[in-house]
Amino acid sequence: MVYEVLNDCDYVIVNDGKNADKADQLSDDAVDFHDEVIAKINAAKSKKEFNAIVETLKKGGEDFVKKLNAL
Repeated sequence: MVYEVLNDCDYVIVNDGKNADKADQLSDDAVDFHDEVIAKINAAKSKKEFNAIVETLKKGGEDFVKKLNAL
């Protein structure tokens, strides 16, 4: 998911100057989200913790799609 967000943001940055700053910030947010999720995965020990991570990924994916569509 993060790769797709970064790819779409790069496209906006290169081809749509008026939204380049917003796309750049969204790229930074996606990288931060990725780092946070990886840290949670590495720290998780139980199925309950992994289920919470899956929910975080679902919500994060929806949020990033909404933000991308707003660009």
